Amino acid sequence: MLFFKRILNFTQENTTPPDLRRAARHAVGLNFPFKAILSLSPHDADGKLILGQIKGQDWAGRLTNLSATGGSIQLSAASAATRGEPCLLKLSLHRYSLELPCTVAHFRGYPQQAHCGLSFNFPDFEVQKSYLQLLEPVAIGASLTEVPTKPIKRDSSELRPTVFHGHNSTILTIWRQPSSDQIHGFDLRMNTCGVRWSVGMAAFDIYGVTQPPTPPGKKSLPPPPIFSKLSDAQEEEVRWLFCLAIPNMSKGVPADARSFLSKLIA
Repeated sequence: MLFFKRILNFTQENTTPPDLRRAARHAVGLNFPFKAILSLSPHDADGKLILGQIKGQDWAGRLTNLSATGGSIQLSAASAATRGEPCLLKLSLHRYSLELPCTVAHFRGYPQQAHCGLSFNFPDFEVQKSYLQLLEPVAIGASLTEVPTKPIKRDSSELRPTVFHGHNSTILTIWRQPSSDQIHGFDLRMNTCGVRWSVGMAAFDIYGVTQPPTPPGKKSLPPPPIFSKLSDAQEEEVRWLFCLAIPNMSKGVPADARSFLSKLIA
């Protein structure tokens, strides 16, 4: 059931209980590869809900946003549902699949499409953990915003960095050529792992990263992070995390950078 078995090890102890009112919503990119199907509750000939059943008609849809507690999905205009009805969201990619019991939070029909808001009803922590793993790359990409930096006098030949911060200590650094403004390389640090690349490299450099705690009583800057080599299996999962995060990058990242990164995972 878990998409990632070696990274993103959420536990009940380090997972904050969901807050329906405060959970941040993250926009899902058009090219996010997970297939979404919403199974709406069946109704009888009079349009009344058939109690005790969740699996009704399946509707293929496009996820528009996700949070730790729910999400929204765009469906066919022919679909219909009522607030409070049970439903089932099915997410799949290749051989992986996840089913999330939900409640319809709202439903709005339009001439060309319908929008359904969902509130998740996790049956246990394992299902919640599986979902949080899929939410993570969406949150990483969608939350990135540029960090204002003070002008620094540089040599005319030095690469120019731009830094973006995001969800859960995510840091994206993009280096550009000073004369042409062309992208020379990037470093995307996510949780306890990262992916970097620069012109001349044949492949991504995938690495692990840990942040040592600041010694007690010291108010100075935290010690520098420690970088480490990951196993082949860990690297493969980090590569997947990277490929799932890129399609969700927000407009807080310049269009040319989003296009550049998207081409690298195509």
